[in-house]
Parts: sequence; structure tokens; C-alpha cells
Amino acid sequence: MKSTVSTGKTLDAAVEHALKELGLARDQVEVKVLQEGGFLKSYKVEVTEIEAEVVPEETIDADEVHAAIEEVATEADNGELGAQTNKIKEFLANVLEKMGITGVTVQAKEVGDVVALTIVGDNATATIGHRGEVLDALQYLSSLMLSEHGSGFRRVTVDAEGYRGKREKTLQRLAQNLEQKVKRTGKPVNLEPMNPYERRIIHTTLQNSKYVTTESDGQGNQRHVVIRPVSQSNVLNSPSAPRKTLNFVYRSDKKRRK
Repeated sequence: MKSTVSTGKTLDAAVEHALKELGLARDQVEVKVLQEGGFLKSYKVEVTEIEAEVVPEETIDADEVHAAIEEVATEADNGELGAQTNKIKEFLANVLEKMGITGVTVQAKEVGDVVALTIVGDNATATIGHRGEVLDALQYLSSLMLSEHGSGFRRVTVDAEGYRGKREKTLQRLAQNLEQKVKRTGKPVNLEPMNPYERRIIHTTLQNSKYVTTESDGQGNQRHVVIRPVSQSNVLNSPSAPRKTLNFVYRSDKKRRK
């Protein structure tokens, strides 16, 4: 990870100088204020690159997943496996085989009403795709297959190389950084399009913020999160806002005449 310390007359100037030096964008770094600016003092910040996500050199296009699913769907074994979890585990393993991904196995466990499938092995990163799009496709199609087998209300998750957890932490850091940016500039920020799971992470991270609100906007694949500043009137009227107490002193007419 790259890191640098920079100074500037304003906080924005210090951060921008560091970003130019590192060659990174604002949403790719974490900012730590080392010294507040003021009279005859400059802002001093430490800017550190956010740990990059692991993106495999060779990724599988989501269309290939759909092609594999059609080939495997008719081969799903409805025999002696019994448990729905075992059926969907075997189904996913067959899909990966049809996709030409070797050197991996599928592990499964049940947590409440969730069937958690984990792809492990030397080539597991090949099942992630750009920002998890292949994992999302595998998860969606596995959920459809589980529903077709009459599992009732159950949810399926598919993960590989701990990607889901890493992605969640990255989005939480991004949300917190953008919260500070919106607080500082007073202007809304539009995030890139995300799936419902990732949008929920942004909303949850900032749901108790005193400075910003979040909402989803757009349609279909272009649906994204917008982070907006809380209006000044809302801040002043919030239950946690500080209140000034005014003390009035009343004097009698007799005292005023003296």
C-alpha cells in the first residue's frame, strides 16, 4: 500500500496534493488528519491507499455461467442425496466443472435459513470476476435451482477466497470517507452502480450518521446510492442538537423607578 504525508492551506488542498503524488482517486484512499489548520498553521494529513481487492488475471464472463447452468440443470441428481444443501452443493460443483474451472471444491454449511457455499482451491479466485460479478451470478442461479427443488424460504450465499468479507470492509471504508467529504463540501455524492447487497452495506454503515443521509436512485443495472448532506435545519432540530438556555430576569416596576 502506498502512503504519503502532505500539507496545505486547506484540508482539501492537502488531500489533493497527496492524491496527485500517489496518483490515486479520492475513493481509493483513507485520510487521517495529523494537524488541524488555523492562523499561521497549515493542515497536515496522512493519505494511505485502501487495500486493493484481489481481481484474478483471468475472469469468467457472467454469460459463461448462464451457458454452464443450462447444460448442468438437466443433470442435477434428485436421487439419494436427500438434503437440499447437498443437492445445491453438487449442482454448483457441476457448474464450475462445465465452466472449465478445475482445482476447486465446494464446501457447504447451514446457518439458520441460509445455505452458505464456499469455493476453495488453488483456482478459486477465477470464480470471483470483476467486483464479484461472477460470484453474484453463481449465487443467483444457485438460489433459483434451490427454489426449484422446493426448499421453501431459504437463502443461498456463494463466496470464494473471503471475497465477500473483504468487499464489505472496502465498502464500509468508502462510505465513511465519502461521509467526511459530503460533510466538508456540503454537496451530494453519487456512487457507482451496485447490486442490492452492496447498496445495503452503504446504507447500513451510514444509517446513524449525524451529517449525511443515503438513498438509492436509478433503475435496473444503473441503480446506485446517493449520499446527501443533512440540511442545516434538520441538524438544528434533531433531538441530539445542543440547546441554548436563555435566562430572563424580571424586575418590578418599583425597582425600575428607583
